[in-house]
Amino acid sequence: MAVLIICVIVGSEVFAEEMFTYNAKGKRDPFIPLISESGGYASDAYEASAAEDIRLEGIVWDEVKGSIAIINGEIVKEGDVMGSIKILKINKDSVIFDVGGENVKIDLNKE
Repeated sequence: MAVLIICVIVGSEVFAEEMFTYNAKGKRDPFIPLISESGGYASDAYEASAAEDIRLEGIVWDEVKGSIAIINGEIVKEGDVMGSIKILKINKDSVIFDVGGENVKIDLNKE
C-alpha cells in the first residue's frame, strides 16, 4: 500500500513539470475567450497599428449598397477606423488601408 502511494505522488510530479504551449501560427488562439469578462465581444481588431496586425478574412462585394470586409474578425466598411488604421477602399479581392499615412494594399487570400 505504501509503495502505491509513493508511485502516485512521484508520478504526479512528473506530469506537473510538463507545460503545454500553444503555437497559434498567426491565427487566433482558440484558448482565449471571445467574450470579455464584462460580457462584450473581445476583439483585437481595434488594437491594430501596423500592416502586420491586419488579417483580411473576407470581402462581401456590393457595388450598389457598398461593400464590407471582415478584418480581424470585425465587419468594416470604407471610412471605418480600426486602431490607427483607416479602411480607404474595398475592392473585389483586396482592401486598401491608410497605415500611418501610407497606403497599404492587402489581397484576399483565396485558400
